[in-house]
Amino acid sequence: MSLEHLKSMGVFAEVASSGSFRGAARALEMTPSSVAYHVQQLEERLGTPLLYRSTRKLSLTEAGQRLAEAAQSMRHMADIGMQGAASGAEQLQGALHISLTVSLLRSPISCALARFQQQNPDVALRLTYSDAAHDLIADRIDLALRVGTLDSSALKCRRIWTMQRALVASPDLLARHKPIQHPNDLATIPWVKHANLPEKRRFTSATGETRDVLQYGALKVDNIEAMVDLAVNGMALASPPRHYIEAQLRDGSLVEILSDWKLAEIPVQAIWPDTKVENPLTRAFLMVLAAETGIK
Repeated sequence: MSLEHLKSMGVFAEVASSGSFRGAARALEMTPSSVAYHVQQLEERLGTPLLYRSTRKLSLTEAGQRLAEAAQSMRHMADIGMQGAASGAEQLQGALHISLTVSLLRSPISCALARFQQQNPDVALRLTYSDAAHDLIADRIDLALRVGTLDSSALKCRRIWTMQRALVASPDLLARHKPIQHPNDLATIPWVKHANLPEKRRFTSATGETRDVLQYGALKVDNIEAMVDLAVNGMALASPPRHYIEAQLRDGSLVEILSDWKLAEIPVQAIWPDTKVENPLTRAFLMVLAAETGIK
């Protein structure tokens, strides 16, 4: 690849980032016509359009999206190389956008985030805590931490942790029902369900006996904080991650039920875009995560 094509890729990366020729021109201190020329050169060489052009805005074609990812990774690596040469050390810099489910608050993941920031003070962390599914490409998310199993082949995936569940209820709810001594006793007691998780729960006894229980009732929420709050207020049973409710178990606002039966654990997955050039910030954070959770 010629130096001119490398320059054109750098220009295209800025166009994709800013969303317009004019914005890229301002950032690069070039004229809009020069920016458009470099994009045109890439399109002619590749034989495919990279942008959808309209009077109001530009948007990337599928080929443009792929090239933008590679071009932005190229530019990012070049920045790191320049910074490393100038400082005599490979100090990571840049921005890392991570999306996490709310259930990962108060977990070892928070410790990993703190450790990563201490080790890389020049990296700007943007953290989005939400149980809603995000489009990593459209929302420009570098890495997402999600619970459960994932089926997207367009993303890279690595299991990073396993969350333990606890079946809990408020003392008030327990007082309104017969004693719960076996999973079969849960058949007519209402649960607060999580909209993003299966409604069936598997229990395993110390002797290896298993029972699958379908959550009873019509109460459903879209985040873990609401689940815990409703359980504390006596509306229903809940099975949140144990680490998330340690305070409630200590103060007695929630009581663990069937502690001699183990609920199926929840896998936590890291997912990130499957690009040809891996983001070095993503790779560095995954290494910190592995050290913190003990999963390689």
